[in-house]
Amino acid sequence: MAPSRDRKAQLITVSATYFEALARKNFDAVPWTNSVVFRGPLAPGGAETPLIGREAVLAFFNAIGPNLGEVRIVGHFFNEDLTAIMTKAEVGVVQPPCVLRVADLFEVDAEGRITSQENHYDPRPAMVTPSTET
Repeated sequence: MAPSRDRKAQLITVSATYFEALARKNFDAVPWTNSVVFRGPLAPGGAETPLIGREAVLAFFNAIGPNLGEVRIVGHFFNEDLTAIMTKAEVGVVQPPCVLRVADLFEVDAEGRITSQENHYDPRPAMVTPSTET
């Protein structure tokens, strides 16, 4: 079966909406379902402990949002049955100043809502604390 151009466009729109929301710090714009399951290395409990539910995910992003900087999408990758998209991007962090190179996986329902999200990146550059040496 040939991939649907409309479905690919829908997946790209969902991913682009997420990354635009990061850049604008407007997390209410992200089309997460009310029962979304989110995993990320900087989330409370790390990637092994998912945040469950839109409100929990919004609380996390609203807490880290002020520290986010510029965002640039590098590319999109799809699974075979077009139920998910992985987007490679660069996400700026204000303090400490760094760029996180991310590969974020979004599982998306037929209505274009994110049902599951896994953020993959090395969080260490964002966790560096300023040196206290004198």
